[in-house]
Amino acid sequence: MEVVEVATGRVWMSVEPATQQDYDLLLKKLDKAFRGVGLGDASMDAALFRYSPNGEGKPVRERHIAGRPFMHVAIPGEPFVHSDGMIQIEVNKSHVVGYEAGRILTIMSLPEGDFVEVVGNAEHDEDLPLPDKGRLRTVELQAPWIVTLPSPTVAFFYFGSGMRSF
Repeated sequence: MEVVEVATGRVWMSVEPATQQDYDLLLKKLDKAFRGVGLGDASMDAALFRYSPNGEGKPVRERHIAGRPFMHVAIPGEPFVHSDGMIQIEVNKSHVVGYEAGRILTIMSLPEGDFVEVVGNAEHDEDLPLPDKGRLRTVELQAPWIVTLPSPTVAFFYFGSGMRSF
C-alpha cells in the first residue's frame, strides 16, 4: 500500500504487508498532507529499494504515517495518459526486483523496449488497454532473474480490474 505526500510528491510504501481493510482504515486516518495511491499485489518474488530518491549512498528514509511504518520509495514525474487509459510515468526510484526460476512472467513489449510486470497478475491481462504498438508476451524463467530497474525508470499503470503495472 502506498501514499503520496501532497506537498512534495514523495511516494511512501508500507513496510508491512497490508490488506484492503488496512488500506481503507489508513485512508480514514490520513490527514490532508497525504493522499492514498493504492493497494496492489507485488508480482515479483523479492524486491528491494537500494536507497530513497536522491539519496544514493544513504539508507532508505523511513517514517510512521497514521501509526504504520512506511519507507520513501519514489518520486513520480508528470503522468501521460494514453487514449486507452494506460498511464505512463517516469519515476525516480532505485528498485531491484527478483523472480524465481519456473515463474511465468508477463512482459509488455513496446517499440522503445520491454517492461516486466511489477504489480498485479495476468488474470485480466486480455482486458488491458495497451499503448499503441504494445503487446504482451509471457516467458518461463529457467533460472532466477534479478532486474535492477534504471533510475529514473518508465512505468506503466492501469487501474481497471485491480492495479497492474509494468
